[in-house]
Amino acid sequence: MKIQQFAVRYEAFLTMLDDFEDAVASIPNKGLVILAIILIYLAKSVIPIPTSAVCVIAGMVFPTPFAVIINIAGYVVLVTIKYIWGKHLGRGYVYKILRRYENIQQMMDSDAKFKDGLLFGLRVVPNIPINTVSQVYGAMNFNYYKFIALSVLGFLPRIISYSMVGRHVYNPFSLGFMLPIVIMFVISGVAIIGVNGFIEIHNKRIKNI
Repeated sequence: MKIQQFAVRYEAFLTMLDDFEDAVASIPNKGLVILAIILIYLAKSVIPIPTSAVCVIAGMVFPTPFAVIINIAGYVVLVTIKYIWGKHLGRGYVYKILRRYENIQQMMDSDAKFKDGLLFGLRVVPNIPINTVSQVYGAMNFNYYKFIALSVLGFLPRIISYSMVGRHVYNPFSLGFMLPIVIMFVISGVAIIGVNGFIEIHNKRIKNI
């Protein structure tokens, strides 16, 4: 009986997705959709909107390669705004934020190589606030172009994965929907281990000095 109820609900869900897909396909001006997505990224600089949701929306409307480009553009706009805001706040803001994280603060005070690696790692690891990291690096006057390059490279696996999920959201039990999620979890797990190892190496280096 429960299986039958589930089947009925699942069929209704698929019908809803089909209707939504038809509605998306019938949008006359995709340029307005792109503008709306960029505006959502702008709003995310002050409103806690999940980045995953925005990436999925782009993937639902556009082919995956185009959705990835749109999401990268929106992401660059977002991190640039917070970088500039952090630069305005100044270096005192860094120590205020990092007061509770002694290991991270020590790495921020060390040579550029550790700052580069830490930025890349923080972008790969899930649930690390995008805005806070961007503000901290802006407040440190970190090179902007290097900041953008490392931020995009670190966040790119998630952008691609979420864009693919959005493209296949109309068939949630397909390989195209499930595989990006699995890959994203694997990359996130490896990234967490990598960042922890990176911090341990830095701590050992500090002790040996």
